[in-house]
Amino acid sequence: MFTRLCLNKFLVFFIIFVINTSYANNFSAEYKVSTTGIKIGNFSWSLNINDNIYQTEINLKNSGIFSPLYKFEGSYLSTGVIENNIFKTQNYKQFWKTNKKTKIVKMSFDDYLIELKQEPIEEEIARVDLEELYLYFDPITSFINILNGANEAKTIDGRRIYTLKQNKSEDGNIILEIEDYVNIWADHKRNDLKKIEFLVKDDLLPYEILIHFKKRVFKLERI
Repeated sequence: MFTRLCLNKFLVFFIIFVINTSYANNFSAEYKVSTTGIKIGNFSWSLNINDNIYQTEINLKNSGIFSPLYKFEGSYLSTGVIENNIFKTQNYKQFWKTNKKTKIVKMSFDDYLIELKQEPIEEEIARVDLEELYLYFDPITSFINILNGANEAKTIDGRRIYTLKQNKSEDGNIILEIEDYVNIWADHKRNDLKKIEFLVKDDLLPYEILIHFKKRVFKLERI
């Protein structure tokens, strides 16, 4: 049985896709999400590129036998520009809803983080100097840059900052390690997420994604 805490942590990092800018400009894919063999949700993703401008959107929703007990839905939208083969976030919005709460995160960027807003308003004082975050990206854009050839991507998701670093397994799969992890609004540095693994084939999008937590693995499989 999976816990709500583990599911919540997983969904924070539930932003996965692969891109190569030499392909067509519009993509879409759907996945089913499961853990310990039990389906818990559906995920859909779209990406549009027009010259040097991109927009990507992710939507997810609970599904399966646990839906009556734990309902959730979320959407993640990132827009930005492509400069020197680097995808740079300009605006990011995250919406997340469960039975007990609704959370909205909004961020704006140029080369620095310009603005971070959250609803409900965060009452804690930031442990990070947000004005000094240079060339940080939202999580979606970080995945784009890593999987488009970058070795690492500095990331902010509204609650945390961390660096995604790319490694490759012997079979050619892409493994993302999480380093330099810091909670913005808390003193501790606890992070149960260990790595994210992309199983790739000849298609543009990964065939399967594995999200490795300390005690559990979440699997995304293309439908």
